[in-house]
Amino acid sequence: MLIFLALLACTDNALIVDGESSAGTSLDDTGDQAALDAEWDGARLVIESPASAAFLPYEEAATFSAMVIAADGTPTTFTDITWSTDQDPEWALGGALVEDGSLPVGTHAITAEALLPNGDRLAYTVGGVLVQSIYAGVYVGDLAITASGDYNGQTLSLGCSGALTLVVDAEGRTVEGDAGCLLSLLGYDIDTAYLFDLENADGDLTGTASIDLQIYELPVDTEGTLSEEGELSGAFAADVAGFLAMEGAYEATRITRDLSTVQ
Repeated sequence: MLIFLALLACTDNALIVDGESSAGTSLDDTGDQAALDAEWDGARLVIESPASAAFLPYEEAATFSAMVIAADGTPTTFTDITWSTDQDPEWALGGALVEDGSLPVGTHAITAEALLPNGDRLAYTVGGVLVQSIYAGVYVGDLAITASGDYNGQTLSLGCSGALTLVVDAEGRTVEGDAGCLLSLLGYDIDTAYLFDLENADGDLTGTASIDLQIYELPVDTEGTLSEEGELSGAFAADVAGFLAMEGAYEATRITRDLSTVQ
């Protein structure tokens, strides 16, 4: 007997397959089999955790829980359950309730399987389980620039603001992106760009913000913070050509964990 419940990207899948003995003889041929069938026929396996489309933080322990339920709806104490993922053939767990943090980054279809005493093999799959860093995602916000200085006795004071987009990689280790704004300097409009190349260490950001002034590119050090809730901020300062002191401040908020559009 083979029963399928259809599985799409983030739906669940249950499977029951009648078993045979290792000798190839039908399990129904033994007297004990009738008692086993009475106890286990119609049982089903369900995954309680994780749920379909769940988010599991990378390298953090998550709960993997499954249960065999008898035909009358009564939960059983059966624990001989194995776990696998479509993303890593080496990953495997055993048990009805287990904690593990070794899943690689990616979007997983996770399957639990149980071979019942009557020979039936049950399987249940949850899809769309996202594993990546708690920091990972696409961040959008603003960059604000202020500058002041003195040029040939003329006091300079200017500023601009522009849109900022940053991407934190799936492992949560690197932050890259850019921003731009239009500076008006000595009667000229300069379309400046800012390229960010940062490293994240448990929410502390360090790296460079390269300022592209069209005439030349000036790399400057920058520091910032990144929260697990998806809030990012930082600042930098630069001396431009010895006459202009520039300061920048940026803030961004994570708008999605989905990195597929930027890979």
